[in-house]
Amino acid sequence: MKKRIVCVIMILLLISTIPVCGATALTRAQTDKYLYDISYYEQYNITNPSYGSVGGEWMVMGLARYGAVTRETLSTYKSNLKAYVKSCNGQLSSRKYTEYARVVIALTAIEENPENFAGYNLVRPLAEYDRLISQGLNGIIYGLIALDCGNYDIPKPEENYTGEVTTRKKLVKTILNNQKSDGGWNFSGTKADTDMTAMAIQALAPYMSEERVKKAVDKAVDCLGELQQSDGGYATSNVKNCESTAQVLTAISTINVSVKDSRFIKNGNSVIDGLMKYYKNGGFSHVQGGMINQMSTEQAMYALTAFYRNISGMNRLFDMSDGITYKSIEIKKADNSRENTESKNNKNNRSGNKNSKSSKTVKKINNTTTYYQEKTLPETTTIKKSKKKGKKTVENETIVETEIETKKDGETIVVTKIVEETTGNSSSEEKQKNNNGIIILLGAIVIVAAGTVIIIKKEKVAKSHK
Repeated sequence: MKKRIVCVIMILLLISTIPVCGATALTRAQTDKYLYDISYYEQYNITNPSYGSVGGEWMVMGLARYGAVTRETLSTYKSNLKAYVKSCNGQLSSRKYTEYARVVIALTAIEENPENFAGYNLVRPLAEYDRLISQGLNGIIYGLIALDCGNYDIPKPEENYTGEVTTRKKLVKTILNNQKSDGGWNFSGTKADTDMTAMAIQALAPYMSEERVKKAVDKAVDCLGELQQSDGGYATSNVKNCESTAQVLTAISTINVSVKDSRFIKNGNSVIDGLMKYYKNGGFSHVQGGMINQMSTEQAMYALTAFYRNISGMNRLFDMSDGITYKSIEIKKADNSRENTESKNNKNNRSGNKNSKSSKTVKKINNTTTYYQEKTLPETTTIKKSKKKGKKTVENETIVETEIETKKDGETIVVTKIVEETTGNSSSEEKQKNNNGIIILLGAIVIVAAGTVIIIKKEKVAKSHK
């Protein structure tokens, strides 16, 4: 009897060790699929990328680091940026030096030289430490990321600059010295802010071999784990949002922390689960259930790219020494209504009125390629898709309404409203599979437990007859 019971217990223990987790961790192929659709969505809706924090550098950087970017998109962006740089005589800003950092990052991603772009050295302003720190910690963080993304030498500042000169050591030290007691960072205040903590980790990633940096980053990762919400996502100022979640995914992917890490699983939800709650038909909303927002889409795009590069064994998102590996993509041309991105603001749509109409309506036609060639393609304005790869069918077309939401400091925010959805969601399907697995496992445990009870009863009956 004892042997049988021990055997049953061993079976139960064996079953209990089977990994069961409802948290989503996308495969490389699934991530590829999402990134391709996002790349298509962005390039279909933003046909004139130019200088700016929205519809400009972050969008181009994300597309380039993934690879599904057309030569036309890159050419248009470079042309627009050159025109802007020349128009302002190379002075992007006199107080916001993150403007220079953002442009340096984008130019490096698309294999352009920011040290001599349109006749100007856009790296030089980053040598002015006092100007970087005057913008706050984010100026230091992105200054360091910009210098490291292309391993740039720090040039001499302008002759009329009399402040401290930037060094990498000084930037790293400034970040470390500003870490809060809870392990995170904040623009102001004493408690950790999700975004600033995640961005600081991204900046410190190349310096993890230094003991002090590693300790600080390890503490920051624990802090981010504690800040995670029950749905797997993140919040800023108690508001759950896509961008904060995207920054965390970027951070942990940059330092090779798995989304399956127990610190980043809450109620069976991973950071991927938290991010994909904002996804809809190629774009992301700022808050769950909201309209697709271009800024949210851009940050989610490069977050998923960071994750994709990590699970694929590629360079970190901001280690751009590997250049662009082009993936085949063809952006179908829209009709004249694509000019809607230059239309006037529509107050009804901005207020979220479902019965209102935007100034223009366009169709997004999903590309049918599922897997893509990874090789450098010849110079062409349209990159054609490979016919040798697997295909999928698209049952529905998605009608989207795109409008200018706001204009601030010369920056345009494009918001897109989904009118009709296509079916299917890989994340939801995977979640359902995981749930089915849990049900099967529980069923197996119940059956084995019942078997144990029966065996014990039979043994007792047998003994009573002796």
